[in-house]
Amino acid sequence: MGDDERRRRQDQARARAGRQGIQPVGQATPSPASSGPPTLRHLPSSDPPPTGPLRVVSAPPHASEKHSLAVVRPAPSPPARAQLLVTLSDSDPLVWRRLAVPRTITLAKLHRVLQAALGWTASHLHQFVVGDTTYGDPDLLLDDPPQASTRQARLGQVAPAVGAVIRYAYDFGDGWDHRIVVERLLWGTPEAKGAVCLAGGGACPPEDCGGIGGYADLLATLRRGRGREYRDLLAWLGGPFDPLAFDLATVNRALKRLR
Repeated sequence: MGDDERRRRQDQARARAGRQGIQPVGQATPSPASSGPPTLRHLPSSDPPPTGPLRVVSAPPHASEKHSLAVVRPAPSPPARAQLLVTLSDSDPLVWRRLAVPRTITLAKLHRVLQAALGWTASHLHQFVVGDTTYGDPDLLLDDPPQASTRQARLGQVAPAVGAVIRYAYDFGDGWDHRIVVERLLWGTPEAKGAVCLAGGGACPPEDCGGIGGYADLLATLRRGRGREYRDLLAWLGGPFDPLAFDLATVNRALKRLR
């Protein structure tokens, strides 16, 4: 076979291979202009951000697919803390506190936090009401209504979502009723432990003053500023009383002592 005939047959073989999509042996497959190192797909932002480094792992190849890379994103950790708005119902001036507390806090510990943040002296019985469930002091559980133990219930379990409402009753004689609302869920840093007061207003009413009605009468007597009843009230209070008094630093020092 002459050289011309051999070259003619090679040209025909290349032409047939091109029509069938076969790459002749010894030739590299051309790469597209944009080819390069594997890139990570865009990850949409989320709240909270992922709590660990992204890991790139090789996805198992399939017979009809090229070997690819997959992004494995660590599952975000649950919110560690809750922001609570606590108000003393029907108080005038309004008594309120905004607190940040661990969601793992028990209702027994939350009771202590509320006492310190508001200024009560833990001298009376208390209970929490969430929906149809009442939670009471485990050492003094009442039968009417039946009570669950505050030591066994945690905030994140009984009020897991933003907008959840808890009623906190203190001193069943005076009948101080508090409304607690979960305002926000917070992804705190590990070192953010314990309860913190973020803001507030209004002084805690004096213990044993007769509830909301008795407190209103007390303030009216103080506003008069004279007479025997006024002097007797000042003696009972132990000095002047400002219903608007609130000091954030003092409250947080009291909360820090609970840790």
